[in-house]
Amino acid sequence: MIDELLAMEQYNIYKNDDIDLAIINELAEEFSAENIDLQDYFDFSKFYSKFCWINVIKIINAMKYPQKMRGLPILFEFLQDANWPVFSSAVEALKLIRRSKLIPYIEKYLKQAYLENDYMWIAGIYILAREVYVRPQDFKNRHSYELFQYRDF
Repeated sequence: MIDELLAMEQYNIYKNDDIDLAIINELAEEFSAENIDLQDYFDFSKFYSKFCWINVIKIINAMKYPQKMRGLPILFEFLQDANWPVFSSAVEALKLIRRSKLIPYIEKYLKQAYLENDYMWIAGIYILAREVYVRPQDFKNRHSYELFQYRDF
């Protein structure tokens, strides 16, 4: 069903950066199905431009909890570059997640960014962590917080 919808111009999240809210809500319902691979559909390389990535954020925001949690890895990917047009929207979307649910993801992706030597991504995660008031004691491993020192800005 999703593939048929996305083939229609008004539903094409890959080429249209201004999709009607009713359509976003309909797509969010479709993407909420457990058998849908969000990583596959929301693969950055499928999008015509970075400005169309906003559709991913809108869809994830419209998904109901707990299905919305499946979109967190994608939202964290949007933190890889503060210059991307969706960076601020991704931070705002992540701030809507309960802090207790968000902190393990912050720690996980902070470690991943460090292992990948992606200091810009560490900076993006730091911006989110600052917005949700993360402290060293919030992490499972308090030393993880020290990885923020490697951010590039």
